[in-house]
Amino acid sequence: MKNNKTRSVAILSGEIPSTTFIEHLILGVSKTYTVKLFGTVSKSTTYEANVEIYETPTNRFKNLCLTVYRGLSLLIRRPKDYKLLVKEIQRFSSRFERWTWFSKFVPIVLYRPDILHLQWARDLEFYAFFKTTFNIPLVLSLRGAHINYTPIVEPKIASLYKKTFPLVDTFHAVSNAIAGEATKYGNIENRTVHIPSPLPNAFFTKYKPRPTRTNGLINIVSVGRFHWVKGFRYAIDAISILKTRGYEVRYTIIGASQKSEAILFQLHQLQLQSEVHIKGKLPQDDVLKYLQTQDVLLLPSIKEGLANVVLEAMAIGLPVISTDCGGMAEVIIHKETGWLVPVRDAEAIANAVVDFVNTDNESLNQLTKKAHHRVSEQHDYDTIIAAFINLYDTICT
Repeated sequence: MKNNKTRSVAILSGEIPSTTFIEHLILGVSKTYTVKLFGTVSKSTTYEANVEIYETPTNRFKNLCLTVYRGLSLLIRRPKDYKLLVKEIQRFSSRFERWTWFSKFVPIVLYRPDILHLQWARDLEFYAFFKTTFNIPLVLSLRGAHINYTPIVEPKIASLYKKTFPLVDTFHAVSNAIAGEATKYGNIENRTVHIPSPLPNAFFTKYKPRPTRTNGLINIVSVGRFHWVKGFRYAIDAISILKTRGYEVRYTIIGASQKSEAILFQLHQLQLQSEVHIKGKLPQDDVLKYLQTQDVLLLPSIKEGLANVVLEAMAIGLPVISTDCGGMAEVIIHKETGWLVPVRDAEAIANAVVDFVNTDNESLNQLTKKAHHRVSEQHDYDTIIAAFINLYDTICT
C-alpha cells in the first residue's frame, strides 16, 4: 500500500471523539493518510501520530479568539478564499448563525484537506458548498437513520438529498440494503462503494464458546437509545409473552441516556419492572464486558443500516436474535448464524427466544462459530481499512 501521508482526509462527524466505528476508521486510515478532525471536542482524546485536531471551541471567548485568528490567517494567506467563505455564510439569516457557521467552516478552508468525508448524510446540507465553491472532493457515508427514515418523516430532507447528492464524488454504504434506500434520492449506483464497518482484531480474540446454562433464567440484552426506530416496545411485549408462558427472563437495555415515558408506562402496565432493567450509556469496554455475561443479544429495531453491536456480539460468540431490518440479513442467516425475525412482531421475537433456549449446547456453539467466522470474513479490520484507502486513492489520483 503506497504512503499518502502528504495527502489528507477530513473525517467529519462534528464531534471529537466520535462514535466507536468512526474512531476505528480514523485510527486505521491515519496509518496511510493524514487525518484532519474538525468539530467540537467532548473529551480530551489522544491519537497516534498523523491525526490533526482543529477544534471549534464551545467556550464563547475561546471560540471568538480562535476564530478571529483563523479568519485573519485565511485573509492574509488566501484572501480570495476568505471572500468566498464570507459570501457563502450570507445564506444564514442571523448574525449569530453566520458567526457559528463561520467558526465551523473557517478551519476547514484554512487547513484545507484533500478530501472531505462526511459521516452523516444530513450534514451535506451545510457542507456541500466545499465542492462547488472550493472544489474539495466529497465522500458521503450512508448510515442508518439519516437514510432509512429521516427523509421519510421530514420531506424537506428528501428534497435536500435530491438536490445535493449530485455534488458527491463517492458514496460509502455500510450495507447493500442502505445503498438501495439511498437510490430513492438520486442516480448514485455508479458512485457508491459498499464497505462494511471495520471490527478491530481485539473483538475476535475475545471469542469463546457459550457456557452451558445452569439455571432457568434467560439473560437477554439490547443496546441502543430510546427511539421508536429501535423497536423496544416490541421487545418488551415479547418479554411479557415469555413471562406469561412461564419463562424466567431478565432483559437489560444499555445505552438509554434518557428515560422514555412510553417505555416506563409500558413496563408498569405489563408489570415488568422486575424483569426489565435499564442502564445508561456505558463506555465501549464496559459494554463488551457486559455482553460477555449475557445469554443472547436482541436487536428489535424497525430500521438499521448495519448494527455494529450485532457484529460485535457475533465476533465474541454471543448468540443474536435480530429483526430482518436494513442490512441485518447480510450478516445473519436464520438459524445458521443467528435468528432473524420480522419487524414489529413481538410473538416472533418470543418464539425465537424459546427456540434459542431449546437449542442444545453443541448446536449453539456451532451457530456462534459460524457467526464468528462470517463477521471475521466480512468485517476484517485490515481488509476494510484497505478498501477505504483505495477509495481515497481513487479520488486523489
